[in-house]
Amino acid sequence: MPRLAAERWEMSILNHKLEEIYDEYFRAATLHPNWPEDLIHQAAIVGEEAGELLQAALKYTYEDGTRAAIRKEAIQTAAMCYRLLINL
Repeated sequence: MPRLAAERWEMSILNHKLEEIYDEYFRAATLHPNWPEDLIHQAAIVGEEAGELLQAALKYTYEDGTRAAIRKEAIQTAAMCYRLLINL
């Protein structure tokens, strides 16, 4: 695949992933509108999501977990990272 075509393909994938993260951010913000003001609790929420991502990866590797579960947790983790970043 020529370089320009590969870059366009990668940007298309990236844009799709960013849309999913953005959608999850708005879903979470609607469900949980009260975001903590202090960074410790904000980071704890990100850490909780990252822990769930790790659990999904462990389950996939050692049990009967799915890549879909990993993907879901990765999107949720990224959305909470985004929420922390925009509140800095």
